[in-house]
Order: sequence, then C-alpha cells, then structure tokens
Amino acid sequence: MVKLLYDICLNCIKNSLGQIPNVGQRLPRVLKEELLVQLTDHDMFKEDYVKIISKQLFTSELKHVSLTYCDQITDELLKLLASSGCKLKSLALSGCKNVTDNGVKAATENQDELECIDLNELPQLTSKGLKSIKSPTLTHVNLKMCPNITSEGVRIIVQNNKNIKEIRLAGRGISKLDDSVYFAMADGLGNTLEYMKSGPHTMSDDSLKVIAVKCSNLKEVNLHGCTRLTGEAIIALSQGCTSMTSLDLSYCIGLRGSPSNQCLWTLPTSLTELSLCGVGLEDETLLVECLQRLKKLKSVRLCGIPALNDKTLELILSDLGENLLDLDLSGGSQSSLTDLGLESITKYCTKLRSINLSMCHQFNGISLIRLFKDQSRAGKLEKLFFSCRKIEYDVLLAAVENCVNLEHLDMAGLKIVTDDLLSKLAEHCPRLGWLGIKGCSQVTDEGLCNIARCCDLKTIVLSGLSSITDKAIFCIANHCHHLEEIYMNGCSKISQTTLNYLMDCCIKRLYIQHVTPNVIPDQLMAKNLDTGEFCRADLLTY
Repeated sequence: MVKLLYDICLNCIKNSLGQIPNVGQRLPRVLKEELLVQLTDHDMFKEDYVKIISKQLFTSELKHVSLTYCDQITDELLKLLASSGCKLKSLALSGCKNVTDNGVKAATENQDELECIDLNELPQLTSKGLKSIKSPTLTHVNLKMCPNITSEGVRIIVQNNKNIKEIRLAGRGISKLDDSVYFAMADGLGNTLEYMKSGPHTMSDDSLKVIAVKCSNLKEVNLHGCTRLTGEAIIALSQGCTSMTSLDLSYCIGLRGSPSNQCLWTLPTSLTELSLCGVGLEDETLLVECLQRLKKLKSVRLCGIPALNDKTLELILSDLGENLLDLDLSGGSQSSLTDLGLESITKYCTKLRSINLSMCHQFNGISLIRLFKDQSRAGKLEKLFFSCRKIEYDVLLAAVENCVNLEHLDMAGLKIVTDDLLSKLAEHCPRLGWLGIKGCSQVTDEGLCNIARCCDLKTIVLSGLSSITDKAIFCIANHCHHLEEIYMNGCSKISQTTLNYLMDCCIKRLYIQHVTPNVIPDQLMAKNLDTGEFCRADLLTY
C-alpha cells in the first residue's frame, strides 16, 4: 500500500510548523484538528514546539479536539487550549496520566456546546474535576478506568447535564463507585439515558430495579460480570425497558440455576444483540425456548454454555439462522458441541458476517467448507476466528480463497498456517485489517511481506514467530501506514531500531508489545537498492 499524498503533505506540515509563515491562518479547521491528533500520537508536544502549536493551532475555530495517550499533555497545555476561546463539540483526553482536575476544569469551563467528552484512563482525575462540565448538548460521557471518580462525581455530572444518552463507567482495576451511582443516574437522567455500559461493577438487584423503572428508554445495557444479580432484577429490566436492543449478561452466574434462570423467558423481544457468555446455563429446553422467542436477534454469544450441543444449536439456528449476522461459539470446551452441530450453521445461516470458533478445540471445521464455497454467503463474511487446534487446512484455504471481503482473521496457534496460505490471503482478501497468527511457527518473512504489500493492516499479532526478522517489519512499516497495534512477544530477531522505524512510518500512534529475553544484538538493516528489500547489513562481507 502507498501512503496517500494527503498524509504525506500533513506529515510535512507537522514537522515544519515553525518554518511555514502564518501556517495557522492558511489551514482550515479540520486540518488543524487532524494535526493536533498526529502531534499527540507522535509525542511532539515538547517545550519548544508547544509555543508554535499554541499560536498556530490553538485557535477559536476548533470544534473537535483529541489529545490522547500522551504524557506530554499537561494541565498547562490545556490552559493554553482554553485561552484560545474555542467552543468545543467534542473533547478527548484519554490516557493522559499527567492531567489532573485543574487541567480538566480549564478545558471544560464554559464549554456549553460540548456533545461528547472522553476522560477514559485519567488516574489523577477526581470527582472535583467534573464540576465544570455543564452543557445542555452533552450526550456521550466516558469515565471508564478513572479509579478516583466516586459515585458523588457521577451524581454531579448527571445533574449538570440532563441530556446524557450514553455513559461509560468503571472498567478494570480498583473503582470507588458503589451502588448509589445507579440511583444517581436514574434520578439525574431518567428516560434520557439510552446506553448504560458500567461493567464489570457488580450492581445489586435494587440498583437494576431502579434503573428499570426510571430509565425505560434504555436500548443498550451491559451487565458483564454482575455476579450479584438474580432473575428478579432481570425480569424488572425486561418489563421496564421494552425497547431494549442489546443486552450483555456475560458471567452473570446468579442466573445459572432455577428459579433465577426463568428470567430468560421474559427477555424483551426487541433484542437484536444478546450475550449469555459464561452464564453456565445447563437447562437445554430453557436455552432453546429463550432464544427462539427472540425473532429479531442478529448477534448472539453462546460461549461456555453447557446446555449448548448439536441438538440445541440446530433447534436455535433453524429458527434464527436466517437473520443472524454474528455467531460466537468460542470457548466451547464446556459444551458437547461437535462438527455435526456446525453443519447447522451451513444449513441455516445465510447472512453471517462473523463466526467465532476460538478455543473450540473439538472442531475440524469440515462442515463449513460448503458455506465458504458459496460465493453469495462467503462474500458477506467479514470476521472469522479459527483458533482451533484441530481445524483442517482445507477449511482455511476455502475461507481465504472465497471470503473476499474478510476484514478480521484469527488463526492463532495453528501450526498448519504457511506462507503459501498467507499469500493466498493477500491475493483474495485486500480489505483485511486485523490478522492474528500468534504461534503459527511455519510463517516466515515471505508470507508476512506478501500480506503487508496487499493489505492495509491495522492490527497484527505475531507473538511466538521466532523465525521472522527485521525484513518483515520493515516491509510492514513501508506498506501498512495505518497500523495501530502490533504484538511480537517472543520474536527474538526483531531489533529495537526496526521498531523505532516502524513507529515513525505509522500515521497514528502505534501500540507495540515486544517482550523478548533473547534479542540478537548489533543488528543493522539496510535497503538493497537493486531489489528494494531490506536485509541484514551486519552480515554482509566485502
């Protein structure tokens, strides 16, 4: 893939702000906003450059500002942004660990046109920093993984912003939120609230009942990991929120047995997405009847459910298969599902865009070949997860040769993956953006280079590929300019110098995970001007 002229020009401006006369007056607003993103992604807010940025880019016309995951973003910088007099519609400060309450207050003071604010992963932010957020147009708030935000802080923000439709809270790590946060949300927002994503905070039955009564317009509810909930609260939610379209009950283990599991018969028939991952349901009749009555389901996760087997899956798909878009059966070690059951996917599912069979090590997948060779159905598939030890090569081959619109492919741990298969993938799937080949030991530089030249990858997982060298990473750097994540744990032949080059070539911030205890020292790569390939220059002899 070739870097666009637009990106080349923007990169040139980014590196030459101080040399272009009156650049701030010449650039339209959208380019200023895009430059701020790229300057943040490449950690260019150094002291000498901040003066130029504040003068040329921090102007009153700014509407959408994103300064994320950069340790150089400080309270002082946010005060400079505020002094520009801009009236923002969206502000994102996620992952800026040096930002405190003072910076957030400065950036949000008098911003009464804000529609979206993202304060995810701010370890120093407390509830005091939320007091200045007051906007009648604010609809989306993200406070996930802010360990010092309390329920009182959430109460403040919902009381000051009555039109919030989506709120994200908690997240991994220590949280100071308690059940009173749900009472505050219910009282402060009521029927305005449509999307509640608060997992994995373990809310109580009383909390969910209050939400069900006062927030009847909820469309999307995430209860992932709420182990304290019982069927009584889920029934209240189903009765109160009759227009709900998405419900995540993952790991709500309180629903595993009777009588709590009876609540599954009451789920709103408006649901289009449902996750029962890890619920541990053993009642086969209940599982089948629960799903059969949800005629509008388009996405369903049935991971780790003992009641799922060849018979129950066929009964479910015979009713729902025609409309399903996403089917997740991953982690099926607890069920007795076999390849015979997979035949029902081929038999009934005509519109699937995603199939997830990760960690289902009992499948060889042969029964799916007919689905992949049906060009009409194969052309609809966008995501495939094939991390199954027994999966056969012919299944993978049929998938990569026929699923021409594939965007996401996970083949982690499959020893049968070869350079030839990757070459066919590159040839037939130009839209591929996510590739997982962790532990695919037959893969070498050749296969990776073929993929990089043909697919504009965003994420690639290469962990455990001890044979790949800097050559493959240089090729990725020179072709995959929109790469955002790369995982290379155990890739001992990849040097830090190459990684630095890769980061410089990527347009956005690149997340690299590269843990290897045995890195080969003193590697030097150089470009062969005759062939265009990169090779180990330290091994050349004269």
